[in-house]
Amino acid sequence: MQNQNWDDLRMFHAVAKAGSFAGAAQALDQHETTIARRMRRLEAETGHVLWRGLNAGLTEEGATLLRYVSDMMDAAAQASAALEQPHGPRGQVRLTVVPWLVEAAIIPLWAQWRDQVPDLSLSVLGRHDSLSLMHGEADIALRFARPEAHGDVVIRKLCDVPFVLAGQGPHWVGYVPEMAHLPQAGWGSDAPATRLSDQGAVVAAVRAGLGQAWVPRCLSGPLTQNDTAPRTRPLWVLTHPRTGKSAGVAAITRGFLPLVVRHLCS
Repeated sequence: MQNQNWDDLRMFHAVAKAGSFAGAAQALDQHETTIARRMRRLEAETGHVLWRGLNAGLTEEGATLLRYVSDMMDAAAQASAALEQPHGPRGQVRLTVVPWLVEAAIIPLWAQWRDQVPDLSLSVLGRHDSLSLMHGEADIALRFARPEAHGDVVIRKLCDVPFVLAGQGPHWVGYVPEMAHLPQAGWGSDAPATRLSDQGAVVAAVRAGLGQAWVPRCLSGPLTQNDTAPRTRPLWVLTHPRTGKSAGVAAITRGFLPLVVRHLCS
């Protein structure tokens, strides 16, 4: 008995349970003649009489086959139910962000939100460039400078992040020449008393009383703010079509990133 037709076995199971061709036909929404024809074909393929008729029921061979077919039906029902169960996203999502965002937003917000996706892990890479996304090292990238389009990478603006002038005293905290390309590096003094290489370090310097600087408003809570009108920088998200439609990436972009946006842009 090899390569049996599943529909034939299913109809045999229905006949055994209903006790008649008519009952099986009603249960399966089939014609009674179709049920009878499938039963004759199954008996021919197995080489055994399986069903004696309405009054006599299953033969001994039919009863043996029924035990195994019943197990198959139960397994199929369990498999179907398992596939229909709502499963949350699982696996790993790799996120690359500019370094200061890791401590300022990603870590505290992930600590609040990770219970929403208990089977999903997040790997965070603090980098300024987008090469990791192109090379398959990351699934999502957050960047302040609008990246150039590469291949099929999808680029979308998330929000405008406000920066405020914070700190006190006559001195300025600025950036080393290697970071002069940052817009906020040109918003302050041309000759800052302290030069640093990272936005997070600039905020730490202002908190330490080394001077004033333009800092993200989300990090300015304990700092003295100047009345100067805020300035903004756009925040961009990049995804790759190869991974952008996965359940894990979708959970991060649709569930977690909106929290990041509210934290950074409110």
